[in-house]
Amino acid sequence: MGSDVQDTLITVLSEKMLPIPELNDAVYATRGFNVIATANDRDKGVNELSAALKRRFNVVVLPLPDDMDEEVAIVSKRVGEMAKSLELPAPANVKDEVGRLLSIFRELRSGETLDGKSVLKKPSGNLSTAEAIAVMVGGLSHAAYFAKGDLSADGLAPNVLGAIVKDPVQDKLVLEEYLETVLKKRSDYSDYYSALVELV
Repeated sequence: MGSDVQDTLITVLSEKMLPIPELNDAVYATRGFNVIATANDRDKGVNELSAALKRRFNVVVLPLPDDMDEEVAIVSKRVGEMAKSLELPAPANVKDEVGRLLSIFRELRSGETLDGKSVLKKPSGNLSTAEAIAVMVGGLSHAAYFAKGDLSADGLAPNVLGAIVKDPVQDKLVLEEYLETVLKKRSDYSDYYSALVELV
């Protein structure tokens, strides 16, 4: 948010009131007034958050899940909830695709393969759990409207590409290297390899 909005928020949080200079008046907060804000620490946006505003919040950092099974459970649960609210059918292979997608995300995010045998370059993006959820929901939408309900690597690949390639030069090279050195060698990821190679 712009510095003028940040300055206004500082006043609101410090004084528990919102001045309205045009009316020569102010609106005061009721008892229990709170502001809850969320931010992705990897995605800074256009304007940096001022130190003065940051000091007025209690900061709680929520780390990415350490355990693969825990992250698969989180993404599967949230994707199921969103599919239900959007009235999208959830194919039987959703959990399998979540696992394969998160394997790709976790390897690129950590800069090494899950078995720890290969070091990888990291893309500039976050590849967060939230992005994995967005990729899966996009894939479910594609499956429902364009693929007769079939959730596949072909339907997920454009969303995977969008999540990984934030910088069109550097991230594209990172993905190309990952495809050739890791995914190409995995027979159970051949569909992802083929779909992503076509798009890159």
